[in-house]
Amino acid sequence: MLCIPLMLYSMSPMVGLEYLDDCFFTLICPLIILLLSNQSLEGRSVVRKKKRRILYEGHRKLRLLHVQNRNDISSKIKDQRGKLAEIMEPDFGLLPKLISSGGLNLNEKEKIEAEATRSGRSKRLLDLILANGKHHEFIAALWDSGQIHVINWIRGNGVYSPEYGDDWPLEDREIKVIDRNFDKLSSNLVTAHGLLEKLFSNCIINYEQMEFLKNETKHSFKHSEDFLSILRRFSRGYFLLTLECLRELNQDHVARMMEKLEEGEDYSPDNGSDLPLERRQIEFMDRKYDWLIHNIDVAHGLLDKLLSKNVINFQMMEFLNIETKTSFKRNEDFLGILRRFSHNSFSLTVKCLRESNQDHIAELLEKGGRF
Repeated sequence: MLCIPLMLYSMSPMVGLEYLDDCFFTLICPLIILLLSNQSLEGRSVVRKKKRRILYEGHRKLRLLHVQNRNDISSKIKDQRGKLAEIMEPDFGLLPKLISSGGLNLNEKEKIEAEATRSGRSKRLLDLILANGKHHEFIAALWDSGQIHVINWIRGNGVYSPEYGDDWPLEDREIKVIDRNFDKLSSNLVTAHGLLEKLFSNCIINYEQMEFLKNETKHSFKHSEDFLSILRRFSRGYFLLTLECLRELNQDHVARMMEKLEEGEDYSPDNGSDLPLERRQIEFMDRKYDWLIHNIDVAHGLLDKLLSKNVINFQMMEFLNIETKTSFKRNEDFLGILRRFSHNSFSLTVKCLRESNQDHIAELLEKGGRF
């Protein structure tokens, strides 16, 4: 245990003696309390998790000090202004943190928010930070808003180092995949029915982002568009966690579109069953939309079969089973979800329709696709 204060003391020329007291209370004291406390066998795993978290936060804090004590922050921000405007998230908490620390005033905040695009808001913010010399406040606000990958970009002046791990912006290739397939991703991604809650519980998005994305006045397509605009500014680590969450919620086809497809690869059943439906299948359902709404029976057994085969999750089932919905509205909502299924989920849906004595619906859907 004594090695930690000795380590901090040896680092004092780099981090500054004035910060050692704060490190003592935020890093060392909690660890001493946890190590000396008598814990039951059941509580030891919890203690280990807390110790790892404290060490992680302490390490992050020391890394921040290393950035703050460098004299070339201003020149690095200036040199990387264009790239920083593309990778940093100016909304959802950053500006209030700068206001509270004195990095911005209210008039400056209004000027930033008047910009129409995220990149425009980021550039205006960076210009104000450079003009006012509020570099330390800017770095601290990035830290507090979880944008460690942006700090590391500044630290490395755009050059990656293994010590950054996954706290690094997405590569241009990964962003191009998202941008190139933006419309298809928006059409297939389902942000409702569990995804946002899972991302929030894993600290990938914050409460403001979740509330923004859950706005009930928006169309589901707009929800997906807004989420993708936020996603492209994630760190590599958050991006990988998002892919895991998508797979856990049976959206493997969306995860594959984001991660695996290389430039020039086409979407077809030959590439695997975890790909989105083809355009002709969706267009076929759109042409038969009115007929399907009036003839499909979602209520009597179909949803239970889809849930048992992991085609839909519990949140989807609860959403479709709301008692106040008419059968017409329930069918309409189901078809809205169906058109975002993967090939595999679509095929399983056809099988479930046959098992629930709706062969006429299954035959019609099969007519629009290859099975």
